[in-house]
Amino acid sequence: MMPKKILVVEDNEQNRILMRQILNYHGYEVLEAADGAAGLEMAKKHMPDLILLDLQMPVMGGFAVIRDLRKTPELSKLKVIAVTSFAMKGDREKALEAGFDEYVTKPIDTRKFAEIVKNILPSDKITLKNPIILCVDDEPANLKLFENILVPRGYEVVSAANGEDALAKIKTRTIDLILLDLMLPGMDGLQVSRKIKNNKKYKHIPIIMLTAHSGVESYIKSLSGELFAYLHKPFKAEELVRNVRVALGQ
Repeated sequence: MMPKKILVVEDNEQNRILMRQILNYHGYEVLEAADGAAGLEMAKKHMPDLILLDLQMPVMGGFAVIRDLRKTPELSKLKVIAVTSFAMKGDREKALEAGFDEYVTKPIDTRKFAEIVKNILPSDKITLKNPIILCVDDEPANLKLFENILVPRGYEVVSAANGEDALAKIKTRTIDLILLDLMLPGMDGLQVSRKIKNNKKYKHIPIIMLTAHSGVESYIKSLSGELFAYLHKPFKAEELVRNVRVALGQ
């Protein structure tokens, strides 16, 4: 069965990333637009199964988009969920009267959000895929440890022994999360993370940095724009799993 196609129309990049991660995890194909006008054009071109439409956007707001959708015959039956961070009493009713099928407030509750999407698409029978985690470490024992912790918990593990191997694996697989050792032969973890974050195709992938060296925590913390989190080795299995689940929005 082909995955359902969902168009996310949202001007805030971080919100798009969060919704993309949640939807990808549940097996949906995600399209994105950063403003209402672009979203309307993508809806005409791709005919998605569902549109997640922010109400406050530059160029063209959500209410203007829903008016155009509902008066365009070929688009009028598309399912559309209103998404907003400025929720006030009566706004939900106003959105439903305007033609939206459902109403979601930000910040998004990741569990409720997935359930709302599923309910809007009742015919969706997607089999949830296991999240794929790329583990990058030059120690075979550490790679085996990642596998022993993550696989029994429903994750698929892809291993890489160095930075070059990791970058090659990203190009051949759909990676949901990267566990990245700081000290690697050749290209170190920071160099690898920067190459990933400088690539528009892969910069959305969350990265958890791992290090056995003390004294680098403050430096790693300063890279909050590049890294989702960091863990100091040795770590407890529960600590790793907790960070993995948060990074994947579970």
